[in-house]
Amino acid sequence: MNSYLLVFDDGNGDDVDLKAFVDSLDEGAKMLALDGHVCFLQAGLSVADISKRFANFAGSRLFFITDISQSDYSGRMPGLFWNDFMRASLKTAAE
Repeated sequence: MNSYLLVFDDGNGDDVDLKAFVDSLDEGAKMLALDGHVCFLQAGLSVADISKRFANFAGSRLFFITDISQSDYSGRMPGLFWNDFMRASLKTAAE
């Protein structure tokens, strides 16, 4: 599993169904949404695959996704972020 950062704008129309989006990813994929427009994902898919799947939910929204699995990082985030998302990324990077 890799960790990704997904950012998207308000766009037009209905809100993005983030649960349905995560359900459309591979088995075990999960998401931590910060404010509804900034999300951390864990999935076993590539950036291109995740981008294609998110485009089906995004409507007219602009969005950006990047793999952060092996990036340097620091900051103030809830324990769930450090324990579930970044620890899993470190484990994957070490394998």
